[in-house]
Amino acid sequence: MPDWLAFILAVLATYRVAHMIALEDGPFDVFSWMREKVGQEYWYGRGMVCVLCLSFWISLPAALLTELPVFLGWFGIAGGVTVLHLVLEAR
Repeated sequence: MPDWLAFILAVLATYRVAHMIALEDGPFDVFSWMREKVGQEYWYGRGMVCVLCLSFWISLPAALLTELPVFLGWFGIAGGVTVLHLVLEAR
């Protein structure tokens, strides 16, 4: 698979997973239950409701699964998700 295609697929998959965890209920309300259990008291709880915060951490395993250099892939995927999120939320 070409690097550019792996990058685009990683950005799309990372955005989907981050959006699903942060903003959707999920099957059997599993994501809303998880956000409720974690709470908003600590930094990781506040990060559970932020698509951009989640995408930063989710993009690390996505970068490891691609053949891109790890740090370049990690920050590139997180940056791609940021751009995609800002474009889609501006509509």
